[in-house]
Amino acid sequence: MNQSEQLINMLVEVFDIKKEEISDDSTPDDIESWTSVTHMDLMARFEETFGLELDVEEITEMDSIGAIKEALKNHGIEV
Repeated sequence: MNQSEQLINMLVEVFDIKKEEISDDSTPDDIESWTSVTHMDLMARFEETFGLELDVEEITEMDSIGAIKEALKNHGIEV
C-alpha cells in the first residue's frame, strides 16, 4: 500500500466516512465527525505511521484535506 492509500484509509477510518466523501476541499465544516478529538487522533496516526514529529503550528494549519496533504508532502510523504 502506498502512502497516498494509507492516508485515504486513515481518513476513512478516523472520520468514519466513505472514500467518495474525501476531497482536497473537505474541511471540518464538511465532515461532521472531524472534531478536535478526531483531528488529534489523525495527527497521532500520521506520527506513528509515517514517523513524523508534527509541531503545534503544523497541526493547527491542517484545516482541510488539501492542507493535510501539503503538510505531509513537506515532510517527504508522497500523497
